[in-house]
Amino acid sequence: MPFKKTQLSIVVPVYNSHRVVSRHIKHFNKMNLPDDIEIIFMDDGSDPPLKEYIGKIGCKNFYIYPTGDTRPWTQPCAKNLGVKISQGEYIFITDVDHILPKETIMQAYEFRGDKMGFTRSFAVLSYNGDIFKDPESLFKYGFSRKRYNRRGRKVYRHTNTFVMRKKIFEEIGGYKERLCDKGVQYHLDDSHLYQQYGRYCREGKCLPQEMGGVVHVFPAVDKDPKKLFHRLSRE
Repeated sequence: MPFKKTQLSIVVPVYNSHRVVSRHIKHFNKMNLPDDIEIIFMDDGSDPPLKEYIGKIGCKNFYIYPTGDTRPWTQPCAKNLGVKISQGEYIFITDVDHILPKETIMQAYEFRGDKMGFTRSFAVLSYNGDIFKDPESLFKYGFSRKRYNRRGRKVYRHTNTFVMRKKIFEEIGGYKERLCDKGVQYHLDDSHLYQQYGRYCREGKCLPQEMGGVVHVFPAVDKDPKKLFHRLSRE
C-alpha cells in the first residue's frame, strides 16, 4: 500500500512504452526522494502488463496500478483513477514522455498554493536514468539540428503537466470521463480541466496558478527513433 502520510503524489498514465518506464524507474531511484513522495504509474492496458515486464521494481514508494479499462482512448480516466488512488495532499500529473528533474519535484513538494504550472525544454532520459540536455545527445536521439539552431531546447508550455491540491482537483471534477467514451484521442481534455480551474479561481474558490521551474520532454521527432513510445490510443 502507498505511504500513509504523503505530501506529494506523482501520477503518470502509461500505455505500453515499457522501456521508457524502466528509464523513469532508474531516474526516480537515483534521486532518493523524501519518504512522503509517492510515484504512481497507471497501466492503461499495456501488453504485457508493466508489472510483468519490469519485475522487481526496486524503487522507493513506486507503484504500478492497472486501470482495467480497455476502451480505445482512456487516458483522462486513467488520470482520474490515479488521483483517486493517490494519498498525497498534492498531485503532480504528467505524461510518460516528460522527465522530472529533482529540483522541480522538490519545488512541487514544498509548494503550498493551489496549482503550479511549468515551462518545458527538450532533454533525453538515458537507459541508466540520467538526464542529458546537451545538443549532441538531442541530435543522437533524432532531434533536428535545424530546429535546435532556430529555437534551441525551448518548447511550448502544455497544460498536461501540473501540480494541484488534490482537494481542488476533486472539487472541480477532474477530467471529463465522458471523453473516454468517444473512443478516440480527444486533444482538449487538458484544456477543459484548465478552464474549469480558471472558473473556480474567478469564483474565489482557489488561488490562481503559479509558475514553477522546468519539466523536460523527450525531443519531438517525426519518427520514434528508439521505439520508446507507443501511440496513446488503441486503434
